[in-house]
Amino acid sequence: MEKIYSRLEAAHSSALYYSTPFERNLILNDGIAKVFHPKSKVEDKNNILSISIFLRSCVELHMSINETEHENGFPGSRTVLAFGENIEYLTEEVRFDDYVWNYSKPKGSEISSLANSVGNPIVIYNPKEMQMNTAFSKAYILESGGGKAGLPGNYMYIDKSVIDAIDKYARDKGYHPIWQENGDMMNYFIPYVNGDLSRVVLGFSFDRNVIHPQGIIYETEVYKLLRYYPWDEYTNEFYFDVNNPSRR
Repeated sequence: MEKIYSRLEAAHSSALYYSTPFERNLILNDGIAKVFHPKSKVEDKNNILSISIFLRSCVELHMSINETEHENGFPGSRTVLAFGENIEYLTEEVRFDDYVWNYSKPKGSEISSLANSVGNPIVIYNPKEMQMNTAFSKAYILESGGGKAGLPGNYMYIDKSVIDAIDKYARDKGYHPIWQENGDMMNYFIPYVNGDLSRVVLGFSFDRNVIHPQGIIYETEVYKLLRYYPWDEYTNEFYFDVNNPSRR
């Protein structure tokens, strides 16, 4: 039990460190769900940069957890990113006082004395970010499939839905995403200047063997992430070597 506690504490500490104010995180036992809602160029003039910052937080969290896991002789974590829709259909929370008749509340009081006496705890918690969240569903299906579905080990996988969404937002902003073969890898770059790959808003290097998951109810393509290129570095000078955390 002490080992389990130490692993969870380390992972959750990493989640606290590698998060941005513009995302939402749900931690449940040994699972961490990061949620980010991209905005249009009208809502956020730096919308592609915001996506890039969020992706960097996902990459660094994955690497941080795995680095700690490896140092302590544990297997590490698997990360799956997906894109989807989110529909709010119910209030976020139901508290103890919601079950108390209004007439029993003292005049002018926001909650009843009964609820106040027990701290008015949450009875039902349904965070709006997770309500009918198809991105979470896709990621959960893929991650649960694991090696049998074609996603083995403690790697970081990106569903095609993410690339499709980034492509859409980038082109709407006027960028020109590009795919490029590079030996055993495939690069996906969004350069600041069309044709100049020395600096990018964001960039990925994937294993060139695209995964077609088997035995699950979700038909898609998945990419195994090898490198991530952030917005503020030259591509030939720096990148996150995702599977070698100590070489960040």
